[in-house]
Amino acid sequence: TDEFPAGFVRFQVIYLSVWALCVAADWLQGPFVYALYADYGFDGSEIAQLFVAGFGSSLVFGCFVGTFADKFGRKRSCLLYCLMYILSCMTKHCKSYSWLMVGRITG
Repeated sequence: TDEFPAGFVRFQVIYLSVWALCVAADWLQGPFVYALYADYGFDGSEIAQLFVAGFGSSLVFGCFVGTFADKFGRKRSCLLYCLMYILSCMTKHCKSYSWLMVGRITG
């Protein structure tokens, strides 16, 4: 049997725990974001467009993010992701449809 390097299993548990927490937090915000958009006065069609834009951008960017990370490094890629996600979350405080769309596409 192949053995893992020393400390790998510990690293794996820590990494997957943090990853699972982040993914769960992202999934849980969906219903609250819908309510936020509704509170801003957007109708169901506009809200659906915002959500589809977010899912669509994930589809498109997901095809290239691995190559980007290989070229520029994983640490830089993670830091860029964090910065873009922060900016995306900040756009949720704006009631402008255009800014919300930018936030959905970048985050």
